[in-house]
Amino acid sequence: MIELDPRRRRAVALIVLAPVVIGLALWAMTYTPLFRARHIEVEGNTALSAANVRTLAGVDGTTNVFHVQEGPIESALEDSPWIADASVRTELPDTIVLVVTERRPVGVIAAMGDTSVLASDGTLLPPSGSTSNLPTIHAGLGAPSQEQRAAAASLLSALAPVVARQVTDLLVGQDGALVLTLRSGTTVTAGHAGGEGEKAEALRGVLRWALTEGVELMSVDVSAPAAPSATLSDGSTFTP
Repeated sequence: MIELDPRRRRAVALIVLAPVVIGLALWAMTYTPLFRARHIEVEGNTALSAANVRTLAGVDGTTNVFHVQEGPIESALEDSPWIADASVRTELPDTIVLVVTERRPVGVIAAMGDTSVLASDGTLLPPSGSTSNLPTIHAGLGAPSQEQRAAAASLLSALAPVVARQVTDLLVGQDGALVLTLRSGTTVTAGHAGGEGEKAEALRGVLRWALTEGVELMSVDVSAPAAPSATLSDGSTFTP
């Protein structure tokens, strides 16, 4: 058995241990203030403030960017009913970017003293100050059922923005029949759930026709979107 002299043993030991020591030193450096999150950027938010998103994510200036685990942060963000999807990316050494896709609010439900916001996918959202211009959804004396909420969300989300901005109220009956009220006072009968895209397009066409002709609408019926009808302020009825 060949024995190395002490100097050679020390040299071999250094060669073997050096990468380990360097690796441990580099790993320890990842826990230094160099990797603290000095910049936490938020993208995609509208209803939620950037501060709110950061709070939901549970990140702040003490968060270590190098050791961020994206999955738990994304799950924490998606626990909020306002957030449909979230992703997280890091930019070393000191930046975290939170990207959120919010659910789109389409109406406000006020029933028995409680107020909630209806999203386009039928999800109920907590109130937000950014929803003050949304139409109010009614369902008789009580709160709308899940089926009624789904019918209301489908119709409201199908409306073109220029039309949606004109809607002040939506009444959904126990049988699911939908009636819109516009800011002009015009009522719009949309019938039962189904064909929301066609009904929305038919309503837009009727409103465009009324504007072009300079006539005032009392009511519109798009329950049969292939043959919509309109009643004018003088009581006459037309099929534009």
